[in-house]
Amino acid sequence: MDDNGSRYISYSQKHNEIVESGSVAIKKYLSEADYDEKRSLLLCLDRYLDPYFGYNLPFFDEIILLLQKQLFQEQDRNIKNDLFQLLTDYSREQLDYLAERIDQVEPHDLADALYAIGITYNKKYVPLLLNFENHGDLIVQRVARDALKELSKI
Repeated sequence: MDDNGSRYISYSQKHNEIVESGSVAIKKYLSEADYDEKRSLLLCLDRYLDPYFGYNLPFFDEIILLLQKQLFQEQDRNIKNDLFQLLTDYSREQLDYLAERIDQVEPHDLADALYAIGITYNKKYVPLLLNFENHGDLIVQRVARDALKELSKI
């Protein structure tokens, strides 16, 4: 932490090795690590999941599933934000685990969850998004409607 109270997140070769070891090692680390180490590993995952770097991990889909599951286990807001960011950036066309458990998502995470589901541009999620089109929370409502609008263009 610097003098202004800001935290710096970085990762090391150790984090690279964990990611390269596969989803089991990632899951184990996320379940045992402290706050800073979790954020470091998630930052490292950003590099490995980003197509720009060309890693093409054979366990990519397992990582996406693991990240979805981690959303339901994690309590820290910053770590959840990191998880949502990875899911929205790299989930490709499917977030079934999250979609099937949308009723278990905490109210303050619902808009982020719907945004992640909507950004998959997968029409199979239209019925789910329709359920939130008239939600009491205006932000949730807007996210659902925006996602439905984008899906209607496909």
